[in-house]
Amino acid sequence: MRGGLLRWRSLWICGGALLALSAFVAALTWGAIFDSAFGSQLALIPDSRSFMRWLEPDVPIFFDIYMFNWTNPERFPEEKPNFEEIGPYRYQEHRRHVNISWHPENGTIGYRTLRSWVWDESSVGSQDDIITTIDVITASAIYQARFSGFIEQKLVSLTLTSSQHTKVSVTARASEFLFEGYEDPLLNLAKLMPASVRGGAPALDRFGWFFSRNNTDTDGYMEVTSGTRDGLPGQILRWNYQDHIPFYDGECSKLSGSAGEYIPRNLTEDSKLTMYVPDLCRTVNMEFVESGVQNGLKYNKYEVNERSFDNSSTSPENTCFCKGECAWGGVMNVSACRFGSPAFITLPHFLHGDPALLDQVTGMNPDPDKHSFYFAVEPKLGVPIDVAGRFQFNVYVEPSDHITLYENMPRMLFPVFWVEQKAKIDPKIISELRTVRGILDWGPTFCACFAVVIALLVTAITCCTKRTEYTRPHDLLKPYEKPKDEAEMKLNPI
Repeated sequence: MRGGLLRWRSLWICGGALLALSAFVAALTWGAIFDSAFGSQLALIPDSRSFMRWLEPDVPIFFDIYMFNWTNPERFPEEKPNFEEIGPYRYQEHRRHVNISWHPENGTIGYRTLRSWVWDESSVGSQDDIITTIDVITASAIYQARFSGFIEQKLVSLTLTSSQHTKVSVTARASEFLFEGYEDPLLNLAKLMPASVRGGAPALDRFGWFFSRNNTDTDGYMEVTSGTRDGLPGQILRWNYQDHIPFYDGECSKLSGSAGEYIPRNLTEDSKLTMYVPDLCRTVNMEFVESGVQNGLKYNKYEVNERSFDNSSTSPENTCFCKGECAWGGVMNVSACRFGSPAFITLPHFLHGDPALLDQVTGMNPDPDKHSFYFAVEPKLGVPIDVAGRFQFNVYVEPSDHITLYENMPRMLFPVFWVEQKAKIDPKIISELRTVRGILDWGPTFCACFAVVIALLVTAITCCTKRTEYTRPHDLLKPYEKPKDEAEMKLNPI
């Protein structure tokens, strides 16, 4: 009986000690354990919860467009161009990932993104608003001829005159500038030219900044990590079947960062967010600016700053984005991926841009609260809870000695419009994130307390079982003596 008791006591002590040790180790390594488990839940695998949310996101995305109406074109270039901001013209954006291809051998997934826009009745601007802006079709023709010889440029000048392009501005309805498009004689002429002369641009009957893009996959083919190998999905590896950006050289040609849906976890104030933006054909970096609390969740806020678009004078690493002569600071030249058109990107109202940009125009009022590009991210989980993507589209112009229309044109950027995409996380998901964050924060404490409780139980069991032992164990070694009866005791009293 005593041997069985000793065996049970040994089992309790060993098992309890092992359990307490395991709980203690779990408390010390809880972060790594949680990160591995959470990462496996985010992986893009067929029929997973994460995949279904990614396939067709249900987070409402509003696509707001602010147009710049040029109010004094008849007095240009004697007067600085003055711009009046009109809008927003609001659309609801819907995204759906299609043509999914799985590559389990290297842990990647390929797809295309269908994007569609539907007019939102809460829009401030009307689609029938009359807008005047720089004639981008004329500006594109002159920009592409800037390195041509005297004869070629004179032919361009003659073509513009014969097609009644006698002004540098154009006026149309807001809807025509955006999704409907408007007709222009130069477009008909461009269709007769080979694609190489058009810079690879498709032959179109109408021009609009978003013409023919609705319900299309203009972002191109994307191949990203699925998260099945390294636990971090959505990191871009290929774009349009290439592992580099063909429009740039050197470091600028490298594909890197997130494709937009997934953000790295365990972010700190020293972290940078790197994201590939297909519309800009390049990566964009964001740096930490502040932390705070929103809807009970902590967040780190990262913004596009002056270094993100800076020119080579202060950021030499950006030189390879210039494709020749660098423009002003705070300006991104995307003409290489826009069929050679003079498209240049800035933050709205030239925020963080070279002061010379504001000196050339009137009506611009940069405001960091209204015009910054930021991601507010739950730092431990890497989940965006508040996002505002903002960019301004501008047309670059410069004087031309041999094209009459642009002989007196100053070298400047004409602001045309800026866009804002805002999205906030669903309240239901916020509740789930609070629970997950609670598990992450309190897991080590729970494991440590559990280890202490088990250790106390083991100690108590050890003490209790010791009390049941015999206090005189040597009595067990005495030989057995038969008790004497009464008669025997009388005969042998001793």
